[in-house]
Amino acid sequence: MTVVIPTYNRAHFVTKAIDSVLSQTFADYEIIVVDDGSSDATKEKLKWYEEKIRYIYQDNSGVSAARNTGIKSARGEWLAFLDSDDEWRVDYLGKQIKRVSDFPNITMQTANCHFIGLDGRTQSYFEINGSLAEFNGRDYLFLENPFCFIVKHGPWQVGSTIIRRKAISGAGLFDTSLTLSEDFDLMARVALQGSFGMIREELVNIYRRKESTECLTNQVKENPIHARESDEKIYEKLKKIEILTNKEHKVLNGLLSTNRRSIGNLLLEKGKNSSARNSYKLAFFIDPSILSLGKYVLSLLPQEVNLCISTWYLRIKSKK
Repeated sequence: MTVVIPTYNRAHFVTKAIDSVLSQTFADYEIIVVDDGSSDATKEKLKWYEEKIRYIYQDNSGVSAARNTGIKSARGEWLAFLDSDDEWRVDYLGKQIKRVSDFPNITMQTANCHFIGLDGRTQSYFEINGSLAEFNGRDYLFLENPFCFIVKHGPWQVGSTIIRRKAISGAGLFDTSLTLSEDFDLMARVALQGSFGMIREELVNIYRRKESTECLTNQVKENPIHARESDEKIYEKLKKIEILTNKEHKVLNGLLSTNRRSIGNLLLEKGKNSSARNSYKLAFFIDPSILSLGKYVLSLLPQEVNLCISTWYLRIKSKK
């Protein structure tokens, strides 16, 4: 097992992440910490661990490039990723390895997370991405052909996921051109390499903290249109994979259409009716539906009328 920890200017957090690995009940692993050009005290802090980790420094290139550096240096059959501001619970690796041993050909397995927001509120990560309901009371979920499931239920946390090294190599590593949803993109591609398992139990603490570098959650909140456009870029890229089945293409078209309608809604809220109308039209042509057509027709009306109808619709929907 190889544990890859990318870090950038997190001297106060990275040691806690490393300690959470060193505290694991499962001990057959190596730790690679990739310092992505930190200018704070990260290097000095990590000197305390020099006999317990492999430290790699590189010029600042982004989290995906740092993870790829770790992957290329890894020796283990399985790769486990941990962001430098998050922490594993002591039995995380042990339970991951115990579960995959039941499925000799499994390619990837993820565990639930305990998500702690900036406001201190907590939530199960499988609740956030809507996958929790799929367990139907079970503690484990196994999917032989997981691509459609994974793209429908994004986002995902690579920090709670272990992946076979050969599967990541086959999928093409992390896409360094992405600044959002790179976890989702990689896991969708790995899903085409083989089966996927999910552990319902929360085994990882995922934190959103106040830092000098704005966290991804805030980036999505502050610029939701950009986040949706980033998702669209990923869907379009996935559609170009030659081995996709007709069903997988259809699922991606549905997601593209829904995503494009969401962009239209955001544009409409900003008063950009013409751009919103074009988004609704594109959504309809990608995957024709009454909903997309209705949105397009509504966008032809004055904004005040449109907002009144939309508000009325949401109220009716919330009462059902």
